[in-house]
Amino acid sequence: MEPGTCAIVGYGNPQRRDDGLGPYVVAQVRQTLKETDRVHFFDCHQLTPELVEDLQEADLVILVDATVDHLETGWQRKRVMPDCFQAPPLMTHSVSPRFLLGLLGLLYRRYPPAWLVSIQGDNFGFGEGLSSAAKTRAHRAVSDLIALVTKET
Repeated sequence: MEPGTCAIVGYGNPQRRDDGLGPYVVAQVRQTLKETDRVHFFDCHQLTPELVEDLQEADLVILVDATVDHLETGWQRKRVMPDCFQAPPLMTHSVSPRFLLGLLGLLYRRYPPAWLVSIQGDNFGFGEGLSSAAKTRAHRAVSDLIALVTKET
């Protein structure tokens, strides 16, 4: 990655309906911004420690995920601070956004600004496709992300 690059990571399980909001949003942003030397897109089922290798040269990290929490506007973007001392649960390969960023700092001495975009989901049952309300919320988040990435890169 070149200086001034942005890594956008959408995570979640598209086979659990609204849990697929993260990958859906990343796909929508990718259609508009396209992959370039300055913007890199990743989608995965969960955040894993191995992801730090892909993020090691990013100057801005954006993580996108679904949430079961009620959010007043249906979605939110908030800063994420690194914390590699927040250990992941035993017997799992997934890590929290804070731990992932802490690991990035510990291994590569990189502490890029990072944002977590959370989008409220309604249906997390088995099946494919987002609920209509979640899709509407996702499109609001997409507009915000496109503006943010355009400004920062």
